[in-house]
Amino acid sequence: MLNALRIVEIGEGQAVQVAGLMLAALGADVLKVERIGGDPARGQARFANWNRGKRSVALDLDTPAGLAALHQRLAGADVLLHQFTPARAKALGLDDPALAAKYPRLVISGITGSPYNHPDVERSDDELLVAARFGALYENDGYRAGPIVWRFNAGSWSAAHLAAAAILARLTARLQSGRGGAAHTSLFQGHMVMLSLIWARNSAGPMPNNPPYPLGPRPIGQQLYECQGGDWLQIMDPPRQFDYANMPTMWEVLAEGAEIDTEDGKIDAFKRRPLEAWLADLRAADIAAEPACPLGGMLSHPEVVANGYVVEIDDPLLGRTVQPGVPFHTDADLPAPRAAPLLGEGGDADWTPPPAKVGSNGQPAEVLTGVRVVDFGMFLAGPMAPSMMGDMGADVIKVEALTGDRIRFMHRYYQAAARSKRSIALDLTKPEAQPILARLLQWAEAVHHNMRFKGAVKLGLSEEGIRQHNPDIAFNYVSAYGQRGTRGNWPGYDSIFNAFAGWEFENAGEGNKPMFNRPGTMDVSSAQNCLVEMMAALYAKRAGQRGYTTQTSLLGTSAFTQGETLILPDGSLAETYHLDHDQTGFGPYHRIFQCADGNWIALAAHTAARRAGVRSVLGDAEAGFVAAAAARDAADLVAALEAAGVPCDHVTFEDAQNRFFDNPLNRELNLISVLEQPLYGTVEQPGAFWNFGEIPLIFRRAAPVIGQHTDEIMRELGFSDAEIAAFREQKIIA
Repeated sequence: MLNALRIVEIGEGQAVQVAGLMLAALGADVLKVERIGGDPARGQARFANWNRGKRSVALDLDTPAGLAALHQRLAGADVLLHQFTPARAKALGLDDPALAAKYPRLVISGITGSPYNHPDVERSDDELLVAARFGALYENDGYRAGPIVWRFNAGSWSAAHLAAAAILARLTARLQSGRGGAAHTSLFQGHMVMLSLIWARNSAGPMPNNPPYPLGPRPIGQQLYECQGGDWLQIMDPPRQFDYANMPTMWEVLAEGAEIDTEDGKIDAFKRRPLEAWLADLRAADIAAEPACPLGGMLSHPEVVANGYVVEIDDPLLGRTVQPGVPFHTDADLPAPRAAPLLGEGGDADWTPPPAKVGSNGQPAEVLTGVRVVDFGMFLAGPMAPSMMGDMGADVIKVEALTGDRIRFMHRYYQAAARSKRSIALDLTKPEAQPILARLLQWAEAVHHNMRFKGAVKLGLSEEGIRQHNPDIAFNYVSAYGQRGTRGNWPGYDSIFNAFAGWEFENAGEGNKPMFNRPGTMDVSSAQNCLVEMMAALYAKRAGQRGYTTQTSLLGTSAFTQGETLILPDGSLAETYHLDHDQTGFGPYHRIFQCADGNWIALAAHTAARRAGVRSVLGDAEAGFVAAAAARDAADLVAALEAAGVPCDHVTFEDAQNRFFDNPLNRELNLISVLEQPLYGTVEQPGAFWNFGEIPLIFRRAAPVIGQHTDEIMRELGFSDAEIAAFREQKIIA
């Protein structure tokens, strides 16, 4: 799919490596530039998982010889993917202007901590520090008051997908213009995507503004129950209409005197029978449910194996392993998974031939100007991807039932997945709608849905039905469990896959009960997988290949997020780190501290020198760090730590959402979109997820009301006013 592309990757952070991994899995030739002696993570699970399919070269970029060797590679490359701050890039002569002058076809993607044009861009890109200064710790639920550290690396996972998608968007634009350029993003913007489900402000309508989140303990357990034997069960029934009394196992429990009219009664009832009994009943009733597992536990699950979401790899350092795969399925020929390289392996390959072809027709007004997408998706895991394509300039038509997308009642979620789209309300259950469906598909070059396939077939949206109208369309879909196992038509939602993947245990902290995750991290990550797939298929189609089918799933996404562990040759899981019981961090040198003035600070001291710096400020005894921090004001402590060379940040906490939207700098930098909407009034949402340099990101459309653009779309498809009126009279459109 991407087999003509050559990518140079420089960086040891998760986001850079995962972005490179996804592009390599899609067929790109990725060369990993390592420090002399190699990446310090070599021999660990995360290195083995995140560097599959790449080649390696060791260069000292602080020497003329090392830089010269790098430039030899860049001369034949299509993309430079790195994690340099602008100042570091400039010091190496690898800043955007210098590279554009020397390699005008080169796409440059830098993943920083804060956005590329932000005053904090030179600050640390450590996941915890970025989350702290952004305000993400305010939004996590926890067992105590105050900011709660995220165990799931939301900023890094999100930024990896943003970078891969931005690279592919820039490469698509290059097919027209012949020019490369910037495709930057950051962990800060990664958090913007993750929190867009709950961060928004409306001036009117049914949800005008979120109240500040409570500052006390927030141990959330929505439809999460302990079973007999200590196993935990996560159920997801969004309308909350399923009557647990209808389950045969519950009949037995009720006969024993259990009461389920209250939440405490339900908690008691579920403890009376084992997990498997409840799962059998719920699945028979078509209710989404999964056990809460430890991290890595799902890697041996039969459905994960059947769908190819794990790969067996003979790693040169770890031996025969089972590793989480990249959850991209397609009918394109993709390379077979290949172990992470030994240091220097494949680094001498000749890149003399010219890189992939480009055009000469001028830069598009927006990076995806002219791209046409039809989105039949509902909810989040999938439809957010076309929305993000719309943010980049694509013309995205949302097709929904006359009653609308079923997530509209969750207003924030709907807005996050529907910005930058036009809406046509269409009843596809009626045969008379088929001529409209045919013209929509003939108009589009890419199409998406996330329906269960048994429902999609009835609406004419099977792959065969879609290709009947447009054989060369790029077709993408997202499912719950994938299509290669036995659960292709099972229901699934974010929370049950967070439980299945181990994140409900990990985010709760060591020794604590599992905990529901408020932001929909698996939904958003699945949508971002979809985005990368759609962008790869679009690029391949426009580069002269055909319209491929691509698919991903919540199950595959959940398995992908296990990337810091794997199954070792003896069947055990590779060790990883865990959040502490108090949900403050990962040890004395990588955590948050409360200060004398009530504010919190975060620090990340990962080297011996930086840990010595911490001790010079907080004392030699690690056990005394908390008390030492509590004796100083936050500003004083941050200043002292910075003077000692320790990366640290203030924790943005109370009312973080409103502080984000009220910050004029965020508006100036286009990090907030402000749009008018008929129902919600003025809508403020997290804005630009990327920086494309001279190509702007322009927000034109808030999430549409049902059928807001039906008439204009029908006219664009060639229907007359009389035909439109007739369709409306028959209740085919609204």
